Amino acid sequence: MASNNIRKNFDGELVDFDKDDLYEKLTYETASIARRLAAYLIDALIIIAFVYLISIFLFKEIDAFIETLGANEQDFNDLMKYETFVQLFYKLLLNIFLAWTAVRLIYFTLTPAILGDGRTIGRLVAGIGVVDINTLNEISPSRLMLREAVGRILIETFLIIPGIASMIIPLFRDDSRTIRDLIAKTVVIKLDLYNLH
Repeated sequence: MASNNIRKNFDGELVDFDKDDLYEKLTYETASIARRLAAYLIDALIIIAFVYLISIFLFKEIDAFIETLGANEQDFNDLMKYETFVQLFYKLLLNIFLAWTAVRLIYFTLTPAILGDGRTIGRLVAGIGVVDINTLNEISPSRLMLREAVGRILIETFLIIPGIASMIIPLFRDDSRTIRDLIAKTVVIKLDLYNLH
C-alpha cells in the first residue's frame, strides 16, 4: 500500500515523511552566509590556537640550528649552513600546513560528534548546525567524515579551483550549500528555528 506521506525532498527524491513531522520538517531556514562566516571565524581562532601550541614543538629544530650559529659573519655566508636553514624552513612550513590540516579535520569531525546536531563551537555560538538534507536529522559519523575529509580537506583545501568555487557557490544558491554539502547531501540550518529531536 502506498503511503500518503511521500513527498519530494529538496534534491527531488521521493521521501516518506511522518504526517506529524511533515510540517515541522519543511519549516526551517538555511543559515545565512553571515552566520556561516561568523561560525567559521570562531572555529578558525580555536584551530589557530591549537596549531600554535603544536608549532611550539615544530620550531624547536630550527631554533636549535640557529643556536649553533655564532656571531661570526662567516656563519651567515656559509652556503652549506644557508642550504640547511632553507631546508629546515621549508620542512617547518610543510609541518605547519600538515598540522593545520590535521587539526581542522579532527576539530570538524570530533566536535560535531561531541556537541551533536552537526555543531562546532562556532556553529553553536552562531545558532546553526549541519543536518541531512533529506530528513533534517543529525548526519551519521560516516557522512560527517565524507563531508569533512573529502569535501573540506581534500577538495576545498588541496584543490585550489574547487576551493574557490566552494566559497562562491553559496552566494548563488538559495540553500547556501557548498561543495562539501553537495557531496555529503547536507545543509546548514538555523537551529533556533528548527529544534532537532
